[in-house]
Amino acid sequence: MKTKFILLAGIAVSSFVFGQDRPSKLIPGKSGLHSDFMRFDKNGPVFQGSPVLFDEVSQRLSPGQARKLGTEKDKLGFETHRFQQTVNGIPVEYGMMAVQTKGGKIVGQSGKWILNTPKAVEKAANISEDIALQNALSFVGAEAYKWQNKTEEDFIKREAGNSDATFAPKGELVYYSDPSDENMADLKLAYKFDIYAEKPLSRQYVFVDAKNGKVLGTDAIIHEVNTPGTATTVYSGSRSIITDSYNGSYRLRETGRNGGTAVETYNMKKGTNFANAVDFTDADNNWNNINTNKDEYATDAHWGAEMTLDYYYTKYGRKSIDNNNFAIKSYVHYSTNLFNAYWDGSRMLYGDGSSTTNGGKPLTAIDVCGHEITHGMTSKTANLAYQRESGALNEGFSDIFGNTIERWARPAKASWTLGEDFNYVIRDMSNPNAYRQPDTYMGTYWKTATTSGCSFPSQTNDYCGVHTNSGVLNFWYYLLVTGGSGTNDKGFAYNVSGIGLDKAAAIAYRTLTTYLTSSSTYANTRTYSLQAAADLYGAGSNEVTQVTNAWNAVGVGGGTSPAGKTAIAADATLYTISPNPATDRFTVAFEGKSGKGTVELIGLTGKREVSEKVNIADGINKLEIQLPSNILPGVYVVMVNGQKAGNLIKK
Repeated sequence: MKTKFILLAGIAVSSFVFGQDRPSKLIPGKSGLHSDFMRFDKNGPVFQGSPVLFDEVSQRLSPGQARKLGTEKDKLGFETHRFQQTVNGIPVEYGMMAVQTKGGKIVGQSGKWILNTPKAVEKAANISEDIALQNALSFVGAEAYKWQNKTEEDFIKREAGNSDATFAPKGELVYYSDPSDENMADLKLAYKFDIYAEKPLSRQYVFVDAKNGKVLGTDAIIHEVNTPGTATTVYSGSRSIITDSYNGSYRLRETGRNGGTAVETYNMKKGTNFANAVDFTDADNNWNNINTNKDEYATDAHWGAEMTLDYYYTKYGRKSIDNNNFAIKSYVHYSTNLFNAYWDGSRMLYGDGSSTTNGGKPLTAIDVCGHEITHGMTSKTANLAYQRESGALNEGFSDIFGNTIERWARPAKASWTLGEDFNYVIRDMSNPNAYRQPDTYMGTYWKTATTSGCSFPSQTNDYCGVHTNSGVLNFWYYLLVTGGSGTNDKGFAYNVSGIGLDKAAAIAYRTLTTYLTSSSTYANTRTYSLQAAADLYGAGSNEVTQVTNAWNAVGVGGGTSPAGKTAIAADATLYTISPNPATDRFTVAFEGKSGKGTVELIGLTGKREVSEKVNIADGINKLEIQLPSNILPGVYVVMVNGQKAGNLIKK
């Protein structure tokens, strides 16, 4: 399924200037990138249909060249406009900016944006789209693909209401860099293909170098619950559902939930061809269809979809995953002996479980419904790349809202585990370690590129641990809701006072739908969630304090110093910078632990002026840093091992 882009009208940068508007807050980006986060607390520039870039030398704002992806409005009156960066008129994969506006003025921006395009970047393909596609298909290596199946091709045309619709991949030229390339310095012109394989099942974007045909990377579209992961529902008891009357009976379809969203639940009859799916029916609309085919589990999927939609609409006024009544279609009895459930990029697929794993109980539990449909919402908002940290965040937010929807819809049976309904617990948000997930960033069970063998993310290494490293976000959320105290894997003693389910969920929702972008990391998520909490409850609120405490507890941006000591991130006065102002050199003093480190000096636009490797000793350290001879006078941020040490004034 291709996304429609709206190309912004071209405007000469030299003639598009916002005068002397300056951001009140800047979080530096990596070298060569615009700041990760920019905020205008007052007197923000008028929004003119594009992101804005701040130039430190001229102190002026100019427009970024981009394609608009979409706009959403929230209950606070903010509008979030998402853009994809373009270079030479070609979209930059993972170059994404979320622009927050209110009353027609820019309030803030978050995302990843290249300031200086590599001079050697290709502008035209050297190989044909056909050759690139053959290389992509050879890489996927499937036995069969959706577009090779005539019944599936007929199905997609009917589903889309478009006689030209097809599963066949069409190449799009993009500039690609691996999501782990934090500086996006290795841009390559690439063909991007959406390849939907039928046997074995997979759906992924495949990026092929347009110069030499080499496969550069993939981004999974099918997001799964992971391996051992009025209706009478099996898991949630007697529930009211909405169906429609058809041909003298009733079927699991609804056309207008929450102002126009369709909810449809189909029977795959243990097959894998969507075109062969049929309706579940009932003669009297009193659904109690217990039979050897286990059709009674279909009402769990239908009710779960309805409750997921109702939660997002009731709490946030959201009309389906795209906020524009995207139809939610669930396909039950998918394949045979399949212990899994998927969001495939367009629809829900539920396996019937495994006789050897969970007694063959279908995976249509409400927390799984909420989890998978939230993957769909993420694809329509932050679009977090499904690998490494961004993929772990993608999984974590699905766990967060799957669990939250369960607590909202059936509080009497709620728990912090995922999978308990179908007799196989997959994850425990309150104790991630119990299922070999980390509860601390880079702590026990954290999967690095070395431990997971993920130099090239793939299904075999779980895309570099997306279902493992999500435990950090899950535990952050658990602490934020309920509170808790203890000592994390880095020896930091924490104490978090819970703020309750509704407030914690509102902060998580706003972080995901307003601020995060496709290549966001845990560090970005800390920054953006603090801003989300400030938006909702005020800058000095208890909610902001507890969000900070919870992140420190899981070791993101803080919570790394020994038990009994204050985390450096929570108290920047532990650093001393002298002389300040400085002319040609400065010293940063602090108490540290033995090991390798880095001292960085970053300008207010995010440009990294100094990055020096240092040796840190146990106890008091005094590190002298030489300033470059060509550095301009001004205010710079000093960072030690990723923590802000303070500001330095260069005379």
